[in-house]
Amino acid sequence: MTARQRTRFSDEEQPVVYVPGISAEGNLRTRRILRAQKAEAKLKVPAAATTATMDPIREPTGQQVTNEGGMKSASLKDLCPEDKRRIANLIKELARVSEEKEVTEERLKAEQESFEKKIRQLEEQNELIIKEREDILFFFFSKKVWWGSLSEIKSELQRNNCSNL
Repeated sequence: MTARQRTRFSDEEQPVVYVPGISAEGNLRTRRILRAQKAEAKLKVPAAATTATMDPIREPTGQQVTNEGGMKSASLKDLCPEDKRRIANLIKELARVSEEKEVTEERLKAEQESFEKKIRQLEEQNELIIKEREDILFFFFSKKVWWGSLSEIKSELQRNNCSNL
């Protein structure tokens, strides 16, 4: 089969086949078939595939361990001391990181509340400044009007004094 023929089919179009020596969860592989054979293809899974088995395991000593009694589940007891230490260190690291996360979240929350409080204070100060500005502008314009009135009165008085002379 050429590479071109192999690329004709998508993963969905390929039937599933059994691969011995792999656990039941991962023992299914796709097999490429021609379109003419596609209609005839059926799922072929032997009865042995329905029960999950494991291949013999090699211990660090080099001896093979066979599993006569079915599934073998891994546990902490099966690990070497170095792996147990690694797992313990990972658990400690996870606990430390979780605690750091909590402390950081609390600090972040406190900073956020502090910033929100500062923002409220600045908004209040801004409102006070706007009010003071309006008061100053009102005072300035009222004094300007008053000064204009005084200037007119002075001018009138000067004209009257000049005409009386």
